Amino acid sequence: MIFNSFLLWIEVLHSPGALGILLRTNPQSDPMPKPSPWLPPQRYWQARPPRAQRDWLLCEGSLTAALVALSHGAFRVRVTHEGWHRPRPDERQALRLSPRHFARIREVELLGHDQVWVTARSIIPQTTLHGRGRRLRYLGSRSLGTVLFRERARREPLDIRQQDGGWQRRSCFRFHGRPLLVQERFLPALFAAAQAAKLR
Repeated sequence: MIFNSFLLWIEVLHSPGALGILLRTNPQSDPMPKPSPWLPPQRYWQARPPRAQRDWLLCEGSLTAALVALSHGAFRVRVTHEGWHRPRPDERQALRLSPRHFARIREVELLGHDQVWVTARSIIPQTTLHGRGRRLRYLGSRSLGTVLFRERARREPLDIRQQDGGWQRRSCFRFHGRPLLVQERFLPALFAAAQAAKLR
């Protein structure tokens, strides 16, 4: 009886569509949820961020300077990762890179009063790091934004989105004519600090 049941199971496995049935019934095969799409300026209305968040999301000046002001100088950058990697598909698309291209990827936390207010990820293509771009290779704990605004890098329009309950933005910069991408995620601690500063 057991042997017959085993043969029946083998026949089912070899039947047309069996793999699709197994994939549909196996909970581990469910696809990961897709990230929210990035919204360009003409689609900001779809996100509808509250005013307090919108003011930070759409800040066109130096975010570093705004954070330094809010923290009254108690600001620092903590590097969490830096290395050469292939950018993610949406990052490649924004930078118009092919899948074979590597980039210098740097992930940092921006802290005010020792609280993480913003996390940031910069994607710098290898070609951008030549010539004047060499100075972007060795930032250490310095803010990338400070360098970009001091060097008058040209910023393209901001994209925004709400992802995993938090607000994010990204923009391409042209550093002496060469591209790089900066993505920032704003944490609740920042909005709480900004609100507290207004009440003082």
